Parts: sequence; C-alpha cells; structure tokens
Amino acid sequence: MTSEPTASSDGRGDILAELTAVLAGVVHADPDRVDPEQPFSVLGLDSLLTVEFVSAIAQHFGVRIAGADLYEYATPALLARHLAALRRGADDAPAVQDPGAAAAVLEVLRHQLARILHCDPWEIDGGAAFAELGIDSILAADFAAGVNRAYGLSERPVTVHEHPSLAAMAAYIASRTGGTPASTAPDTRSDAPAAAPAPQQPPATAAEKRPTLSQEEVVALLDAVRGDRIGVDEAAALLANRSA
Repeated sequence: MTSEPTASSDGRGDILAELTAVLAGVVHADPDRVDPEQPFSVLGLDSLLTVEFVSAIAQHFGVRIAGADLYEYATPALLARHLAALRRGADDAPAVQDPGAAAAVLEVLRHQLARILHCDPWEIDGGAAFAELGIDSILAADFAAGVNRAYGLSERPVTVHEHPSLAAMAAYIASRTGGTPASTAPDTRSDAPAAAPAPQQPPATAAEKRPTLSQEEVVALLDAVRGDRIGVDEAAALLANRSA
C-alpha cells in the first residue's frame, strides 16, 4: 500500500512529511510514529519492501532513485534532502563519483568498526544501523577518531549520527576523499617522542650463520645409522659440516 500521488512543494520539510507518509504506507505504520532520523532498516524496510518503496517514491515525487541510494541516504531526513535537490535539478548532497570508492571505504571502515566492537570485520552488516550494532556516543567518538586518522579528516562524532550506518558513512567519506586514505607519514609533532635508534648488532660469525642440528635431526641421524641407511663416516661428515 502506498500514498496516492500528490503535488509536492519544493520545501524540504514538505518533502520530508510526504516521504514519511509514503514510507509509512509501505511498512504499514502510523506516519506520526515514523522517526525521520532513524535508518530505514530500523523503520522496518527490508530488501523486498525497498523495491516497493523506491517504486512508490517514483510514483509520488516523479523522480527515480536506486535501491542503493537508501544506503547512502540512510534515513528519511537524508533522503528528503536528496529528493529536494533532485527536484531542483541539481543534487547538492554529497555524491560519490566512483562507485568503487565507496566500496573501498566501506572495507576500511568495517575494519575500524571491528576493532572497536572486538569482532571479525565480516560479521558486520554494512547496512545495519550503528544503534543496532551497539554504537553509543563514546564508541561513536572512537569510531570518528579512527576515520579521521585513516582519511586525514576532522569529522565530529555527530557525523556518525548523521550517517547512521556503515554504508552511509562510507558513501559520505568517499564523497569527501575520493576513497583514498591519508598517507601514513611519520608523526612529526614536536611533542611526539623520538624513535629510539635500533641497537647495533655485531656481525654474525660463520658458525652463527650455519644452523646447527636440532634434537630431532640428531635423533633422525642416529636412527639412519642404526638402520644402516647411512654409514658412520657419512654421519660424521654431516655433523662436521653443520658444526664447523
């Protein structure tokens, strides 16, 4: 069930209200209970309903978007901004020029988040809301700091709430950086401790360079002599070569 087409104004607030009504019709919810700041996955939009929602948007607003856009504009508020720009004919929302850039950033951010959550990167669903993953304000600050270090940015923790899923965050970071991480240059701050010089090691002698026989090798050599697989003279020569 979707909303009937209506004439929409160019005001972003009007578009948000209409978009919320369209979404409520798709997920069978009360429009007044749809929080426009929550990710679509939290609001009940699954992969099947996404297809219906995208179709309803095209019918209602007269613009076409892809289902993947719901990862980049992951809340009704963000999507309303995008739709408002599309209807004006110029998208003023951040856009990723290279689709591969967002994918590359997503993998970097996935590893950053896995470090914070103490889990394997592959366990993290890129479309899941940060709130679903257990990211609170403290962890959001930690995550934002890691993103800033990786890409040379100065984003505040609120960015995590404005782009409330890993995929949405990746699309935003890719739009700002092109997907290229910052170079890992050495820390040149005046207060950074100087690296201690590596200790000089004396050159290895010939005996140190030649590996000695391990206990297992000695036992194997003795077994070979006892079994008449090699002679005593050959065994002695092997020992001399390895210990000389």
